[in-house]
Amino acid sequence: MRILRLIATTLILALSQGRAAANPWPSTYPGSYSSLVGEASREGSLTIWSVTDSRQVTALLAGFRHLYPRIAVRYVELPAQQLYSNFLAEEQAGRGTSDFLWSSAMDLQIKLVNDGYSQPYVSPERVSLPAWAVWKNEAWGITAEPIIFVYNRRLLRAFPNIPDTHPDLVRFLSRNATALQGKVATYNPAVSAVGYLYLAQDRQANLNTWELVGAFGRAGVKLFPTTEDILTRLADRRLAFAYDMIGSYALEAQAHNPDIGVIVPRDYALVMSRIAMIPKAARHPNAARLFLDYLLSQSGQSHLADQYMTPVRSNFPLPSGLRLIQGSERAIRVGPALLVHQDQLTRRKFLRDWARALANR
Repeated sequence: MRILRLIATTLILALSQGRAAANPWPSTYPGSYSSLVGEASREGSLTIWSVTDSRQVTALLAGFRHLYPRIAVRYVELPAQQLYSNFLAEEQAGRGTSDFLWSSAMDLQIKLVNDGYSQPYVSPERVSLPAWAVWKNEAWGITAEPIIFVYNRRLLRAFPNIPDTHPDLVRFLSRNATALQGKVATYNPAVSAVGYLYLAQDRQANLNTWELVGAFGRAGVKLFPTTEDILTRLADRRLAFAYDMIGSYALEAQAHNPDIGVIVPRDYALVMSRIAMIPKAARHPNAARLFLDYLLSQSGQSHLADQYMTPVRSNFPLPSGLRLIQGSERAIRVGPALLVHQDQLTRRKFLRDWARALANR
């Protein structure tokens, strides 16, 4: 995972040689779907902007290319805040935009939809999605990934009772503040879009969130802008414990390093989604509609699951190691409630409260 890059990584998928099989889409799709495929094929191109590491979607994009070989795909990887800013600049230039935006910064995506930059599309895959994952047929949750605790087993071997609830974590940090000094980490919400989102959601789910932030402060918490920064330091033992990590990235890290341990909190676990939208000014909107359907299809979701990204479809089980306790899941609903903490006055006050709690004032 290499989300933070100074220059966007661009992956160009050349047109496949040969022809796709007749009607490669599911038989349950409407009879008129062939017209959409024809229009998309005539467009012949699709530009995707996404925060997801290009390495994680290689097989996914190859699958789409196999089904629709007349559509050339350009995949551009950007940090969440840069994706948002670059899109607005492109929109304001008035010459059309990229075709598909896909980001884990759920609140920024919803802001774009709310501000009128998206177009509606009723996907035939909607019937397989939970109600919380779709807003106005313009914002689509593609995954359902638990937000979890991650730790280094080797470094915490001597500590009994690794915490598995948020109150337990407060007590654990408070009892072991000296031993853990500088060895715990989370996002810096002042610079990380997803870090700000998860902390704001924590505050809604847990009225004692500032108490937890204070415990992190006493333990000398290290703050980082990206998941990659944190998981790299967990793997090489510079860190012992990390908070509010995306479960898919943690499972991938664990697959390469058995010292990595994951914990789904028993009291509540936020569930985030990578939200997709089709811009109103997309240059190739029909190709974007095909790609959205593919992402949400059984085949597309299987490719995501292979890369540890938990599918949003209700007929996919959670990956081993990320089992949710019945009733503990707290899905971050795709919709206007995400806009509350995007208000600038609200954001400034929230970050001031966080800074005070961190400094134990």
